[in-house]
Amino acid sequence: RRAYTSEDEAWRSYLENPLTAATKAMMSINGDEDSANALGLLYDYYKVCFNCILHGRKIHKATKVMKLRKTFDSFQYTLDATRSLRQKQGEGPMTYLNKGQFYAVTLNELSTNKRLRHPISKVRSVIMVVFSEDKNRDEQLKYWKYWHSRQHTAKQRVLDIADYKESFNTIGNIEEIAYNAISFTWDVNEEAKIFITVNCLSTDFSSQKGVKGLPLMIQIDTYSYNNRSNKPLHRAYSQIKVFCDKGAERKIRDEERKLFRKKSKGKEGSIGVITVPKKSDTTYFKTMSDLEAQPVLFIPDVHFGNLQRAGQVQTTSFHSLSHWMFRPSDEDLCPSPHKQIKEETHKRVLLYVRKETDEVFDALMLKSPTLRGLMDAISEKYGVPTERIEKVYKKSKKGILVNMDDNIIEHYSNEDTFILNIESYADAYKITLTEI
Repeated sequence: RRAYTSEDEAWRSYLENPLTAATKAMMSINGDEDSANALGLLYDYYKVCFNCILHGRKIHKATKVMKLRKTFDSFQYTLDATRSLRQKQGEGPMTYLNKGQFYAVTLNELSTNKRLRHPISKVRSVIMVVFSEDKNRDEQLKYWKYWHSRQHTAKQRVLDIADYKESFNTIGNIEEIAYNAISFTWDVNEEAKIFITVNCLSTDFSSQKGVKGLPLMIQIDTYSYNNRSNKPLHRAYSQIKVFCDKGAERKIRDEERKLFRKKSKGKEGSIGVITVPKKSDTTYFKTMSDLEAQPVLFIPDVHFGNLQRAGQVQTTSFHSLSHWMFRPSDEDLCPSPHKQIKEETHKRVLLYVRKETDEVFDALMLKSPTLRGLMDAISEKYGVPTERIEKVYKKSKKGILVNMDDNIIEHYSNEDTFILNIESYADAYKITLTEI
């Protein structure tokens, strides 16, 4: 048996490092066989078991995930929306929502001893709108594509969040990872709250009138922030039905009347007070045991310069999204050059505007995608001197009034429709573009 020098020991230590073994595996995957073979010779020479290292690394990773699951007792999520009075036995909660209305979702970690603070306290949760479990991946994508094709703008999302201060004080690193999913981080030592709205009706997935709406779910997956596993620590859901024009309230009143009539028939001939179950304004999500199934994330086949608040995703694969989702939040990542769609060197922006009293829209073609370009186009079309335009505002569908700037015009306004309001005061003009 040969004696090992200090240099030999250094080589052995290097080869026994799991990162070295992982590097060799990646060399083979990427086609760099020469480098992989060279490392293989070193493993043979120093009699270090390459496969044992990789196998041990997988066991270590699986053990780490199990320990993390044991760290947290359980999670509880609630939705501040009225729960159906007609719950079916064995099924999860059913909640009625109004399209476009914001509802609060609260997230808690239920420790057995709340006085003890978790040392590993940061987690990432993904809240998403998905179809019920009986719909396979292809069916779900087909329904989402049909819904998206009928929207007035390609930017229309299934799920949106509100920029409420109450929400942003408890969550961070918000990412719109898909049109039907939003990711964010929160501290399990504190209660987290996020305000969401669903922008699709349950009946939006068929062209036939009078058909029964498809059942939808709000699903929340919570992951360890530090451990990059595709498997969540916890998963829960609530069934939802989405209505328009205060339909959720009408549905609840209708259920109350039906229950009252049903109990009245049963009480005929007997003396007693007829009681109807009290409606609950808070819905508790039901925990799911299946943590293996991957949710279907919908991203249309369109390209926006800034789909997410950070990063760029061009696939519906949850595996590939997970690597992007769990990256360190302070990294400044850019998409690979070969994946970027080449943009025009001189990008043009087209807006459709009309005044409140008009029926037909005017087309405003901006010569440059800037605030100055917008002001010049308005000046040319409506005879307002550019130098006298003092303020330009954009009013969103939610009623939020913001100062129009170059970024909004370039990335978020192309081919959008607006009501144009021109106000004059003193020697200046104020322009407001209200999104419709």
